[in-house]
Amino acid sequence: MPKLSRRPSVPQFNTYQSYKQYLREDFQYCCIYCAIHENEYGGPRGFTVEHFRPKSIFTDLTNDYKNLLYGCNICNPFKGNDWPSDDPLFDGVGYLDPCEHDYDAHFRLKGFEIEGLTQPALYMIERLHLNRRQLVKLRQKRWDEEAVHVKTLQEFHEQIELIDTAIHSQQLSPAIQEQFHTLKQTIANQLHVMIEKWERRWEPLYTLEDYR
Repeated sequence: MPKLSRRPSVPQFNTYQSYKQYLREDFQYCCIYCAIHENEYGGPRGFTVEHFRPKSIFTDLTNDYKNLLYGCNICNPFKGNDWPSDDPLFDGVGYLDPCEHDYDAHFRLKGFEIEGLTQPALYMIERLHLNRRQLVKLRQKRWDEEAVHVKTLQEFHEQIELIDTAIHSQQLSPAIQEQFHTLKQTIANQLHVMIEKWERRWEPLYTLEDYR
């Protein structure tokens, strides 16, 4: 996960919970620690406003948008009030802010488990249980779905190539060629729908209003 960013300005609220919709959008509807998406975890009800620096320790940052993140309701309690260091890279323990650090430089996927490349990353993996069974199975599911999608795309393109070959055959009558043209357009339309659906798979299925 590359370095993320919050929007530069938001309205000022008296309660940090009021920032949830802005955080959802800024962090792409995913937990910033385990990367599970709302659509994979029952919508925004399974997520909370996460204080990067714990509000019990940094009370002045309770409603500071620059200290707020979007986290699932499993990673959030695992982290809790834990704050071993203000400088995790120097001390080798603590938490990496996804808006300050490129997670791709600290974590990598090995099989379906997350591997830490730095000491803070190893600390986070252990403390937040980033290789818990649920997440390992989710990563495998994503990989399987991607493989099926790629294979289906290939099959569609192969069908279109076969039809093109038939269309350009000199042995077919104009009527048969027209039928092949119609078939090709039908398959192309199906392909377009499939690609569009795949590209829209991470659009949120729920709104906060669904849970009020």
